[in-house]
Amino acid sequence: MWVYKKIFAAIRQYDMLDDNSRLAIAFSGGKDSMLLLNFFLDNPIVDDLFVIHIDPGFGGDIDAIKGYLESKGVNFYIHKLNITEEIPKSDEHPCFICSRRRREYLFRIAHKNGCKTIAFGHHKDDIIVTFMMNLLFHGEVATSIPSQPIFGGKLKIIRPLYFLWEDWIEHFIREENLPVFPSKCPYEGTSKRDEIREFIESYPHAKANLYKALFNINEDYLP
Repeated sequence: MWVYKKIFAAIRQYDMLDDNSRLAIAFSGGKDSMLLLNFFLDNPIVDDLFVIHIDPGFGGDIDAIKGYLESKGVNFYIHKLNITEEIPKSDEHPCFICSRRRREYLFRIAHKNGCKTIAFGHHKDDIIVTFMMNLLFHGEVATSIPSQPIFGGKLKIIRPLYFLWEDWIEHFIREENLPVFPSKCPYEGTSKRDEIREFIESYPHAKANLYKALFNINEDYLP
C-alpha cells in the first residue's frame, strides 16, 4: 500500500526505530492513531507494541476502544482523566490543559512500562499548523520534528506519519474500512490551532508551500 510506503520512508529517513525492542503508540482512537496502530500490526518491524490510550473524560466510548484493542491482540493500557474538573480552576484554554495532562501521563506510563520510544500520529497538516502557531504566538521559527529525544534522552517521540497529508489518511481509513472512535470533546473547533487550520485551508496552495518552506530555508534573507 502506498500509504505504508510513505510511512516506511519516514521511518528510514529519520532513523526512528534505532531500538526495536518495544514501542509505545499514543492511541486516541481517531483516524491518525488508527492508521499508526494498523501499520505496525501489519508490518511487525518492532518486537513488542504497547498501546496507550489516555481518556480525557469527555464521554468517549472507552468500551469500544477497549474491545477493538482486545480484538487486535495487543498489549494496552487505558488511563482515565477528568479534565472537566481542572478547566474551571485555570485561565488557560481547555485544549492546552488537556494536551499537557494527556502527554504527562502518556510519558509516565510509557516510561513505567519500559518503552523508550513513543509513536505519535502527527501528519503534515499538524506540522504546518504547529509551525504557524510558533511563528504567530511564540515568535519563533520551529515545529514538531520527525524524531525527538526528550527528558535528556530517556524517551524519544517519533512521528511516522510525517510524510502524509490528512486527507490521504482519511482516504486510507475509508478504503480499509477501519473504525474511528470520536473523542466527543466539547471544545472541538474553539482553539487557536483550529483557527490557524481554517486560515491555512482558505488558501489552496498554502499547505504544500508551508511544508516545503520547512525544508527550504533561505539564510541569505534572514538576519
